[in-house]
Amino acid sequence: MKQRIVGIDLARSFAILLVTWKHSMASFGARGQLEGVANVGLELLMQLATPIFLILFGAMLELVYRPRFEAGKRVETAKRLYRRAWQCYGYYALAIIVFFLIMGTYSLKSLPLVFTGFISVPYSHLLAFYTVALALSPWLLALRSRVGLVPLVSVALLVHLAHPFMNNLPQAPLLFGKDYLQHMSGFLYGQGVDFIGPSLVHGLSFVILGMLFGSGLRPSTDSAGKMTLSSTISLWMVGTACVTIAYCWDWSSPEHTMNTLLDATLRMESHPLYFSIGLLGTLIITWVFLASHDLRGLKFGYPIRVFGHRSLFAFGIGNILCYIAPPSLKLVFGMWGSVLALFLTVCVLTILYDQYEEYRPEGGYGAKVYTAMKRRVPWGYAGQ
Repeated sequence: MKQRIVGIDLARSFAILLVTWKHSMASFGARGQLEGVANVGLELLMQLATPIFLILFGAMLELVYRPRFEAGKRVETAKRLYRRAWQCYGYYALAIIVFFLIMGTYSLKSLPLVFTGFISVPYSHLLAFYTVALALSPWLLALRSRVGLVPLVSVALLVHLAHPFMNNLPQAPLLFGKDYLQHMSGFLYGQGVDFIGPSLVHGLSFVILGMLFGSGLRPSTDSAGKMTLSSTISLWMVGTACVTIAYCWDWSSPEHTMNTLLDATLRMESHPLYFSIGLLGTLIITWVFLASHDLRGLKFGYPIRVFGHRSLFAFGIGNILCYIAPPSLKLVFGMWGSVLALFLTVCVLTILYDQYEEYRPEGGYGAKVYTAMKRRVPWGYAGQ
């Protein structure tokens, strides 16, 4: 992909802001405090954050990493993905340590199993998922290059067609009377304790559908130098999602179905309805950004791209701040004031981190300044 697709950056940024606000609300007990349309609209948007992340991760694998992978840079691409996986695991491990110190949920003796078993630590499930998904990405790209997308997409769809079977799979057995392995079975295929979802198997189906979405965009430039994008595959995906939603929705009790979506029941059950709504919502939101910014050339909202570029930092540090945010803040700022304060703190720290990365000598604009200074200033004098 020679020209960066701004709409994807903005959609990812929108998702990280949604999940940051969602976790900030959860930290101070603000979930469900709104009523009526405002509550339904906000909760529905927040439920879309995870599908947006996973689907656009797959799109970036297709648009950015696959061309490099197939251009003879397999080792370099794999190393980059593995390095990103270790970064994700670092944030996940840090979240476990902070959560352990504050909550004391697990014994010190059990921590090795916690670190290797992907225990469901509040707010940090996606970090565990991304750790494994990034580590598997080179193999996924190799399969994509060898067999094409059709077999991969077929397997992804089969996962959801097999929902009745997978929903009846047993949990893993207890280990020394503890539920460590049951956490792992929940993480792997959705049947376990304290399972949030999506599981690794179900989440990877989102990633593969994201690769399909990315392959269908076919970005190019016209004679005037403007970007063009294809919507054909996206429209087929929208149609499939709509048909699935119409089939799975309980029309005899639509309000109950909506409630199971908003309270994450469908997500925890790995229900096809959750994935269909997530796919449809992701496509609509992403195409709004694609149409407005890549095709129409609008510049509004560009500053929020920083949250897409630094999404791992924002997500990781945001989770940790959710653990340590004192409930007593509500006595000073009130419930919604505390939610806003936590949300803005994560945003400010993310912006500061981005500035650090941009202007430090090793990278970004700062590298050019640093190089220029080395040429113009004698090292002996500069070191004094």
